[in-house]
Amino acid sequence: MSIGRPVALASTALLLASVVSAGSAQAQSTAQARYPGGLVTYSIEFSNPQEKDDNDLPEPYGKVYVTDGALRQTALWEHPDLDINTPTVPRYPEAGFTHRYADHLITEVCAFVGEDDTGINADDVLAQGCEPFHGPGAYNIPGPDGEVTITVYHIG
Repeated sequence: MSIGRPVALASTALLLASVVSAGSAQAQSTAQARYPGGLVTYSIEFSNPQEKDDNDLPEPYGKVYVTDGALRQTALWEHPDLDINTPTVPRYPEAGFTHRYADHLITEVCAFVGEDDTGINADDVLAQGCEPFHGPGAYNIPGPDGEVTITVYHIG
């Protein structure tokens, strides 16, 4: 009887370990299936409440992208800082939505966007970071001086 009890405990422990391992593998494959790449339908809004020039609209520069959280990323929007020649862009595209193809798993939506204030004061930072991707919806990525909202309408 003293040998049977340890064997039963060991058997139970092995069974529990295999259930936990199988559950973890299933959760991992579910996560991958839930965030596939494909054609991303989206729009982007740039908000800078501190903008005080003649039209009160932002002149953004930087990059907005989706990533697999490791090595691969697909740019949704990017623009260099052209100082005084950085165009005014409160929304991309100007109306409606646009598409980009991401040929990788999507785990995050990221925005690193500045706002040109050449000749007025130091440039503002509208967005600085990433948000976990959970499918279609709005992603607000803040910065010290504003925010960027990426709305994903559809993937597939």
